[in-house]
Amino acid sequence: MLKKCYRIYNGARAATIVSLLSAIILLCVVQVVLRYFTSSSLKPFAWGDEVVRLSSIWVSFLAASIGVRDSSHLSVEFFIEKFVPKSAMHIVKRIATIFVLCILALLVWYGISRTLANVPTMMQNLPVSMAWFYAAIPTGSLFLFVDYLLIAIYGKHPFQKNAVGAKTSSPSISAQANQKEANENA
Repeated sequence: MLKKCYRIYNGARAATIVSLLSAIILLCVVQVVLRYFTSSSLKPFAWGDEVVRLSSIWVSFLAASIGVRDSSHLSVEFFIEKFVPKSAMHIVKRIATIFVLCILALLVWYGISRTLANVPTMMQNLPVSMAWFYAAIPTGSLFLFVDYLLIAIYGKHPFQKNAVGAKTSSPSISAQANQKEANENA
């Protein structure tokens, strides 16, 4: 049940990120073409740069939770490994995860507050409320909260994909090729 729910959750997140990133790229290309490759009568959209900038905030907040799922964020464990005994390492990581969950809960709470406060504020060049862009903070923080909560419950993310450079449980292609060659020579 959890796996199916997470698959839907992750699919919606990925589809949103891809859609937003595609729109950002398309709008940037249109802006560049209109600015540099057309006559002076065709001008770039006045609202284009603003929408691109603010939409990239949504992409950043939503994609951060994928980084949490895959353990691909930068982490500095030097001091923990140097000063904390290996037997207590698990406890320290749990405490750090709980601390992150508390900070994310605050971000969701105050993000909702700031979003609601900015409902009457409109964008400079479009009749769209700035609240749509402020909503990226509580929404992205909530996505992060869900992934960190799964880590807090299970010790590691139960749906983690292998990050670049991560150790995998299956042997690499080169290791399989070496094993095959060794078997043939024997």
